[in-house]
Amino acid sequence: MKLLDKLAHYLSLAERSALVALVFFMVALSFLQVVLRNAFSLGILWADPLLRTMVMWVGFLGAVLATKEEKHFRIDLLERYLTPRSRHVVRVFLELSAVVVTYLLTRAAWQFLIEGIGPEEKDLFDIPRRVYFVILPAGFGLMAVHSLLNAIAHLAGFLRPAALPADRTHRHPDGVV
Repeated sequence: MKLLDKLAHYLSLAERSALVALVFFMVALSFLQVVLRNAFSLGILWADPLLRTMVMWVGFLGAVLATKEEKHFRIDLLERYLTPRSRHVVRVFLELSAVVVTYLLTRAAWQFLIEGIGPEEKDLFDIPRRVYFVILPAGFGLMAVHSLLNAIAHLAGFLRPAALPADRTHRHPDGVV
């Protein structure tokens, strides 16, 4: 379990670092573009298309981190009425369902990348368009990995529940509840 925790930690660290670097570069490039346009009536020709691509990358990396933190879309209407062990069972089922869905999305995105975008299609800086869109299968694949790691963590939580105190009521020192 410690190996999986380290893997998840380093993977998350790399994802967060990439996200921070992209956002920093986006803000700097946008600021430079605004200054150049307003102050000098100039602009960087490739900045706007690159920024649009970077928005897609930031969105996917944010979704990956939301998946890791289990902050993605969730309806927990019933979950609040379940015991902690029952919650783990429900979460294992939901996370494994997410693994299946994101795996299928990874395959579809990969197929789109290979078949939908021709290898000869070039974009900014004469780089193949596939490079810009590689975040699609990579993002869904990382979501699948994080969902699987979350499922394993919840399975471990179910198998080894935290010890609950015998008396969970908080009593006042004078005996008043």
